[in-house]
Amino acid sequence: MLFQVKDLAGDTGAIAAILRAHDATAKVTADAVAGQIDVSAQLTSGQVITALREAGYEAARVSEPQQIHVSGGSTCCGSCS
Repeated sequence: MLFQVKDLAGDTGAIAAILRAHDATAKVTADAVAGQIDVSAQLTSGQVITALREAGYEAARVSEPQQIHVSGGSTCCGSCS
């Protein structure tokens, strides 16, 4: 799940710790320049946003671009042919 975090700056370690307090297996990667974090966790997007808000961060879910299905291309699983 991709999130936009206001004033992310260098707080990526703190944000990862916040989310790991709710899911010890959470993985967080950040792009501080873009102000975005990518979260892989057993949390819903609402739970991520709530946890960050309670810690003082303003966050919103970013719509992730969907892959375009190209028959025979790298995104084709072959199940519809």
